[in-house]
Parts: sequence; C-alpha cells; structure tokens
Amino acid sequence: MTNLLFILFSVIFATLIWRLRQQSEHAKALIEQQCVKLDLQLLSVSRSKFNYKLGPDFLRASFLFEFSSDNENSYQGTLFLSGLHRPRFEFPVYRSFDSTDQLH
Repeated sequence: MTNLLFILFSVIFATLIWRLRQQSEHAKALIEQQCVKLDLQLLSVSRSKFNYKLGPDFLRASFLFEFSSDNENSYQGTLFLSGLHRPRFEFPVYRSFDSTDQLH
C-alpha cells in the first residue's frame, strides 16, 4: 500500500512540474509574439508567482519580463496567465524608438 501511495504522489508531482514547464514555455512564446508585434526588444523573462486552484485552469501564474524600446532604457512588464488561456499583458509607459518625444 505504501508503494502505491508513493507512486501516486510521484506521478502527481511529475505532472505538476510538467505543467509548470509547459506554462513557462507558452508564456515565453506569448511574450515574444507581443514584443515582435509592438516592435520591442525582449531582454528577459521570469516567473514571478503562481498558485493552484481547482478547476480546468488550475495553475495561475504571473511572469515578469524586461524589454527595451530604444536600446538605452529597459522597462518591466507583466503577463498574467490562467492555465494556458486568457493572457493579460500589462505594459508600463515607454518611449518610442522613432521619436524621443512620443510616449506609448
């Protein structure tokens, strides 16, 4: 009986690790697409926090990413994900590369 419980907990733990990794890779792809769309240079991506909820989107997480718009300054944005769905981006105000007077 103890061996079966150990195997069950090992499978659950491995599944959680796999889902965390899958979500991280999906978040990085979404952030890269958004930066290409907005003509920004992506500098780094990191997971800031996560929690588990019951339901189909049981893993909620937020990711911090740094980007540059003018190759001189760096800014920090946030991506919120519920499972692999409903991405929500938050960008700070940043300067455009085309004009130093224009803010986005």
